[in-house]
Amino acid sequence: MFRNVYDSAVEPWKVQLIARRARRKGFLGADLEDAQQEIILDVMAFQFDPEKSNGATEVTALTALIDRRLSTLRRTRQRYEKRFARPADEEALLNGNQYEDQGQLVIDVRGVLEDLSPSERLLCRALADGQSIRQIAKQRGCSWHTVQRQVANIRATFEAQGLSYWLTEGV
Repeated sequence: MFRNVYDSAVEPWKVQLIARRARRKGFLGADLEDAQQEIILDVMAFQFDPEKSNGATEVTALTALIDRRLSTLRRTRQRYEKRFARPADEEALLNGNQYEDQGQLVIDVRGVLEDLSPSERLLCRALADGQSIRQIAKQRGCSWHTVQRQVANIRATFEAQGLSYWLTEGV
């Protein structure tokens, strides 16, 4: 059952709005309470300014804020689960016929890297070193769209060789 424990800090209608929007987006039980805790600070910091609202009401503006935060929470959770979830066939990939040891995987990755252009190899190195796409674009003197397109080409090359499982998401 949803509880309003923020009566003294936040107007009750705002807490109820968080609960309604969270339920509508599929947050239930403990997830609903977690979402409420994550969003309540943003709601408390929210200052509605009718002059800057472009005709929107406070409820509309607050709804947009809540929906954005709920979407962010959902995406973050999905990325976390995807990154740390162990597929059932992971052991088979690493210990099975395709990759009896990590050495074969390393050979396959090196083979793909050798097929890349020198520029793409440098891009891979920069990404492996933890640089962001924006940082790389700034160093290369191009737009981040150009770097993003190159990353997509590299990803396609790895996927064509059956190495998509080992690619980092969100790059």
